[in-house]
Amino acid sequence: MTITANSKTFSVADGTTISAFIESLSKKPSRCVVEYNGKALTFAAFADIVLKDGDMLEIMQIVAGG
Repeated sequence: MTITANSKTFSVADGTTISAFIESLSKKPSRCVVEYNGKALTFAAFADIVLKDGDMLEIMQIVAGG
């Protein structure tokens, strides 16, 4: 199936969760903020939501700096 994340198209396997998708991008889910089909999500929801064909994500990684 195909999803869009940060304006790029990705092919993902059926059953992939948001958390697993973020990990596939070599990012830590706990350090990300996600908008899923226009709705902001809490970190707790990442492992529960299974992606569907056509879903849209915006993923922002939180970084610390000074």
